[in-house]
Amino acid sequence: MRPSAVTEAPGTGQITRGYELTDVDQLQAEAEPDAVPADPAIRERYAAGLAAEATIYGLGSVYQYAQMVVQALDTSSPTYTGFDVWDHQRDVATPAFDAFKTPNVDTLYSNAWLDLTDAPALIRVPPIRGRYYTLHFLDAFSNSTNLSSRTVGPEGGLFLVTPPRWEGTVPAEATQFRVASPYMWILMRILVGEAPDDVTQVRALQQAVEITPLGDVGRGDFVITQPHEVETDFRSFFAALDFSLRANGQPVHEDAYVYRFRSVGLGGAVPFDADTLDDAVRRGLEAGFTEAMETIRSMRSQYATPVGDTGWISGTGGEDGFNFLRRAIRNFIGTAGNLRAEKVFFAAHTTPDGERLDASRTSYTVTLDPPPPVDGHWSLTLYPSATGLLYANEIDRYAIAATTPGLHYGDDGSLTVLIQHERPADIANWLPAPAGEFYLDIRTWGPGEEVRSGTWRPGAVTPVDAR
Repeated sequence: MRPSAVTEAPGTGQITRGYELTDVDQLQAEAEPDAVPADPAIRERYAAGLAAEATIYGLGSVYQYAQMVVQALDTSSPTYTGFDVWDHQRDVATPAFDAFKTPNVDTLYSNAWLDLTDAPALIRVPPIRGRYYTLHFLDAFSNSTNLSSRTVGPEGGLFLVTPPRWEGTVPAEATQFRVASPYMWILMRILVGEAPDDVTQVRALQQAVEITPLGDVGRGDFVITQPHEVETDFRSFFAALDFSLRANGQPVHEDAYVYRFRSVGLGGAVPFDADTLDDAVRRGLEAGFTEAMETIRSMRSQYATPVGDTGWISGTGGEDGFNFLRRAIRNFIGTAGNLRAEKVFFAAHTTPDGERLDASRTSYTVTLDPPPPVDGHWSLTLYPSATGLLYANEIDRYAIAATTPGLHYGDDGSLTVLIQHERPADIANWLPAPAGEFYLDIRTWGPGEEVRSGTWRPGAVTPVDAR
């Protein structure tokens, strides 16, 4: 008998040993639903197991869905735009910016949610020359793809964004861009330089990126829920997941895994309603949700990979493949992870010895030798641990970046950054820190091969003196 072929799941780098159903004869599936334990105690345990798996599998999708509700569906929200309409951030982030944690000061953000259930959408990217940009697309399960400086180039273009199984004619002047689900999130970033009028130029570029829906949008049978609800209430979480499974589907190689969730009312033909489930299943759902969230919460530090013995951790977040638990952890920390080819981050919360970074006790230096090799841009940003927001300081400097004016480089091209609370005599390479704990984030946009492969790494965050 010929063994099953060993293949690689497309785009995941993960080996599978499977076959297509069309490769075999007489394989049939029963039309009836799967069996469910009749004994209430066993049924509760069975439901809890499925609920824990569904929570881990669907956390990224649910968190994104709740964000979509706030912008595209909830008309009472201050950020409401509806579908296929941009919400533009018009100013570079400052300490007053609190829309989300760990904001960057390199780019202006724009957000839009696409509804492609009725028809594709046209997106026009204007020429964006001499600066990094990306339209970062995330499908319903937080998998990433980009129209960017890397994939499109400086001249831009017109793109027809089409959902799975779409059949139609692509306009002669457009390029088809196939995405993985009918509901898509676009997080656009455009680099802002140091010139005083650069923000004005970027605002004009934001306005010139156009979205044109080619059909009706916003007509789905949506579940209205909020981010704080899906994080704490199992009913809201599973109602959102059920909508996503029924509206977006999933990759075909995950069909059998997801089909099992129908036994607890998720992803079937009838919308999820916790009140229609028997008490045992409902108790199991709550228990499984609670257990899964505790697991994810306990593993927050595993969202990235240690970089040798430097104290830094590194990673990305938009190409997890079958690693559902890692995907859940990353989305629990923060949605919108990108591809390694587009962005690699490095974060430091401690010294190599494991001591928390605390500028009330010592000063630190970080040497970048050389600075990160990138095709786009790099920056080193500091955040107080207590808030995750930018630190207000006397020189209004929140990051050291490739575009920071007046930096002093070593004769070998290296850059040493001084991190401390008190103002030093020479502030050229000073990154101000709070009198307390903080963490650092190095962003590399368009990372070079040395960054992507791990050949390049930042120097350790090194204590200078102890007070």
